[in-house]
Amino acid sequence: MDSKILLGKILQRFSDKRVVKIEDYNSFGYLKETGNAVFVSREAGQDTRVPFDKILTGIEAYQTNPDLYNSGPAELRSFGITHVTSPVWSLLHLLTMQEYSH
Repeated sequence: MDSKILLGKILQRFSDKRVVKIEDYNSFGYLKETGNAVFVSREAGQDTRVPFDKILTGIEAYQTNPDLYNSGPAELRSFGITHVTSPVWSLLHLLTMQEYSH
């Protein structure tokens, strides 16, 4: 599936749920969206801008290597996702592993 369609699904689920929480990790709250980023509140830290291009990079990484889905947030650093690794990882987990392979 096209990565931009998957981005749209992630953003819709985040907007609907208002919070993304993965067990054993900090939660992130939905604040707002702009044309190129989503702003999140951090359970531990300051509000953060998460650029769509970073989420798209993560989507493409999961599509190319589905085993990454079961890895922790640090694995995304090798794809150039830094400073927003945890929120991107959490957002990516709003979709199932199967959704990245269709």
